[in-house]
Amino acid sequence: MVAGEKQSFPLRISILYCLQCYLYKNDLGKSLIVQTLLPQTENVANQYTLGHLLIIGYLSKDNVASWCSGIALAHLIADNQQFKEAILKVVLAVDQAQAGAKTLMEISTDLLANSSSSFHTRVAVLIFLCTWLSNCSLAVQTFLSIQNSISYLISQICGQLVADDREILIQSLCSFALGLCLVFNNNQTPSYTTESLERLINKRIGIDLFQEKLETLSKSEYYSKTLQKPQLKLSKTNDMILDYEFARLYKALEGSITRMLTSRQMNSTENSLIGPLSTNLYEQQTSTMMTHYHDLIRKQDQQINTYKQQEKQFIDESQIYKKKMLDLEQKLQEVKDQYSLLKISTKQGPDTHNELATICEQQRRELEYLRSFVTQHQQHYNSTQPIENGIEHLNFNNTENHNMQ
Repeated sequence: MVAGEKQSFPLRISILYCLQCYLYKNDLGKSLIVQTLLPQTENVANQYTLGHLLIIGYLSKDNVASWCSGIALAHLIADNQQFKEAILKVVLAVDQAQAGAKTLMEISTDLLANSSSSFHTRVAVLIFLCTWLSNCSLAVQTFLSIQNSISYLISQICGQLVADDREILIQSLCSFALGLCLVFNNNQTPSYTTESLERLINKRIGIDLFQEKLETLSKSEYYSKTLQKPQLKLSKTNDMILDYEFARLYKALEGSITRMLTSRQMNSTENSLIGPLSTNLYEQQTSTMMTHYHDLIRKQDQQINTYKQQEKQFIDESQIYKKKMLDLEQKLQEVKDQYSLLKISTKQGPDTHNELATICEQQRRELEYLRSFVTQHQQHYNSTQPIENGIEHLNFNNTENHNMQ
């Protein structure tokens, strides 16, 4: 697949398909291959491993080797954030000097910017990068920190309109990569935060044009054919364009990019139009509510004063009647005492006895009348307790309303 330029094309594609089947939902197998990509000891580094072979093919001038290796690397890290973060540590020596070492992501961006890179190589690199950036904010942060990475994507998207379907496809893939940087941005790169990227897209590209470029891939014949069959069936080198797993990834995330841009654009427009109107409406509603509460408080104050006056009147009358009742009880007791003395005294005549009995009876009747009157008044006073409760309730509401003011 990698070093077999003399091998037949169907055989090399078959080897790639076998590798894809091996990697499918095989985290252990993926982990073993990822380990071969990471920095090793000197003895191990001199050995050829599958990871080394994939890197050799990825950097090869052979279109088949570079495309197959790029697709294989994408399958190696697909749906696994741990592996995506792990290969960020992969460093490759560009030349003999130590200063010439670059990370795998830096080399990938160099391959894109290299004018000598073939169409198939650029497609494979973009598929690998998009798979790497998806659902991995640390990979997005690393990509944004690479010099000219965003500039290259924007330059490709803003490129002149061409009739070549291949270049249109490259523009759409670059739009997808830039959209992933927008969606999975952790805002740790000050110059390329989510908001700054959105402003950059709006200023340099335009939201409508960006969405048009992004949606171009979904309308292409390459995409529709690839999405129809998971099996890798390619008859010639010109068919090496998209991969089924990448087509599924694009289908899952393209809508998220579009929704994010459109929702932010709508929110910005609504805030600019509705902001002043909503402020005036809020002020009018507040003024109306305050007037209503002022009127309510004034009415409650009047009711409270009325209830307080009635309560005072009832209390005063009750005290008067209670005093009268005590006076009558005292007088009755005096009459009873006199009557008792009259019975004991044998010197008193019958006229005096009858006179005292008459006075005693009159006092008793008057006392009974006052008791009955006071009892009725007490019942009437008790019936005013709901009014007192109402006063307490109004006092409570009045306090709350004053606090609201």
